[in-house]
Amino acid sequence: MKVFKEYLPIILIVVLGSIMWRFQPPVGLKITAYHTAIVFIGTILAIIANCMPTGATALVGLTVFVVLDPTAAGNSKGSMLAGLQDFDNALIWLIVIAFMMARAFQKTGLGRRIALTLLSKFGQSSLRVAYCLGVADFLIAPATPSNTARAAIVSPIADALAKAINKDDSKLGRYLISNCSAMNDSSAVGFSTGFAGNIALVGIAASVLGITLNFGMWAMYLLVPALALLLVMPLILYKTINPDTKKTPEAPEYAKKELTKMGKVTNHEKGLLGTFVVLVFMWVFGSYLGIYTTVAAFIGLSALLLMKVLTWDDIKSEKGAWDTLVWFSILMGMANHLKSTGFSSWVGSSVSSFLQTHMTGASPTVFLIAMMTFYLFTAYCFASGTAKVMALAPVIITALVSLGVAPLVAVLSVAGITNVGCNLSTYSHARNPLLLGYGYHTNSQWMKIGLVIAICAAVIFMTVGLAWWSILGIN
Repeated sequence: MKVFKEYLPIILIVVLGSIMWRFQPPVGLKITAYHTAIVFIGTILAIIANCMPTGATALVGLTVFVVLDPTAAGNSKGSMLAGLQDFDNALIWLIVIAFMMARAFQKTGLGRRIALTLLSKFGQSSLRVAYCLGVADFLIAPATPSNTARAAIVSPIADALAKAINKDDSKLGRYLISNCSAMNDSSAVGFSTGFAGNIALVGIAASVLGITLNFGMWAMYLLVPALALLLVMPLILYKTINPDTKKTPEAPEYAKKELTKMGKVTNHEKGLLGTFVVLVFMWVFGSYLGIYTTVAAFIGLSALLLMKVLTWDDIKSEKGAWDTLVWFSILMGMANHLKSTGFSSWVGSSVSSFLQTHMTGASPTVFLIAMMTFYLFTAYCFASGTAKVMALAPVIITALVSLGVAPLVAVLSVAGITNVGCNLSTYSHARNPLLLGYGYHTNSQWMKIGLVIAICAAVIFMTVGLAWWSILGIN
């Protein structure tokens, strides 16, 4: 009975999918696009239902795709090759290698040292502590595509500080942990390598619109609104949660003691820091140096292996990277088939026609704000920001372009709103249960504070973003 309940969502998805399969596609949609969409949407719904790990669900979805052959490849080998087409996607391998870089920050303790050093110098109040932790998150974000990995570096320091400063002030802990969550997503906005979903969006922008976004271009367009979030969100949360403890003279002392325990900077930390700086340089100026982004990542990872900062056992045991490689490649492949069969453009045109009919005379900016509001709250329906990007970004972007929004503005808006929406619920990001585990929030408290973070951050991002892009000549 228990097993039946666990798999009931999947059974319902299979039954519904089987029924839909027998219908003819809507007018204007090819049968291959219709059938591919059924398999893809079914896989996404199964991931949302969370009956199995994401990788396992994606693998079952791939099997269904291969067996049913929705793209009409003609034989099982052709269908299998179609399903596996994105396992050699260079952008996905960039994510895998960046996961390894994040492991190096954890293993060497460099990420923790950066946070503690900032706190030892600037942590004299709870507000300053929040800013220090936010800056630390931003500094390691370019080489850490896992928000959960960054949260695992920064949040234990926030928790330890809350207990050391005033263990009886639960609002202090709630403030610092909520701020970690907000800063975690704010830093992801600023760097294409700061969140796995960003890399997915880079691929979608290239395949759907032919837009190339390298590391430097992403930072040029999105680092300014990300820094606006860094400047404003800690203050908004400070006013919202209002911790009883305002002054924190204990924080610098705590940080200095912890730095003393850590000892001098190790050779491995120096090696990682040097590699990190060179890697970011290659990502920013790669187009001028003739070095592709993923090639630079391979160079950086090889350097860490040669310096023994990471070992091959470290590489093999980085489960998150290999898990991401599997499910991300499968979903990216299906999403690309939706584009190639015409499903994404058909849905985008349908959505834009609906909005034009019901919002007659609205400007492209009004359409953009309406669509981004809708897109923000779809985070309640997803347990993964990356899965949300894969499922909705092509449709949202195509619809916005049809409504007259500049293609690049559409992509950049989706990038920011994807990230800030990850705070909305207790399940909308894998990092959230980790932060909830510190015990400073009830589920309802998290949902309320998450709503404040998401709405305020979305307003700040869109206001600053649109102004900044206008200055850059994108409108």
